[in-house]
Amino acid sequence: MAWGVRRYKRKQDDFGALKRSSFYIGVSAFFITEMVRSFYRPFIYTHDIYDFHFADTIGNSAGTVAAIFMILTMTHTGITKERNLFFLVFLGLIVYEIVGGVGGNPFDVWDLAATIIFSLLSAIVYFGILKPKFKDIIETKGSPTLAATDVINGQREK
Repeated sequence: MAWGVRRYKRKQDDFGALKRSSFYIGVSAFFITEMVRSFYRPFIYTHDIYDFHFADTIGNSAGTVAAIFMILTMTHTGITKERNLFFLVFLGLIVYEIVGGVGGNPFDVWDLAATIIFSLLSAIVYFGILKPKFKDIIETKGSPTLAATDVINGQREK
């Protein structure tokens, strides 16, 4: 899936610095989720080690980050659209947790807390760090590569 998203965005010429950063964060979070769930969680459960609910909530923690950043990677740039999608993904994950508890699965408040905390951290990273960092590149018309070069070389007028 990740390779297909990357290929599609490059083909559409919509794989600038912000999209690349979002993509790599999302893919990294996905692999961290799967590695920890495959190896760390069974080890912790087998040896009956208390890890402050980390093994229990890793699916919601890194999975939330993966879901949010992959959705943001697949959308076109537009701050209103990005905020709306971010909110919808967050809301969907919360509803999923609550409905999962109603549907017969045990409701886990730690999973709900992990979803909320890591959604907030994702918002801080995306809207507080990545968007401002790449703002000059996003707002520049024309080639993203030339815009990035101009910003790096200090040639872009403010």
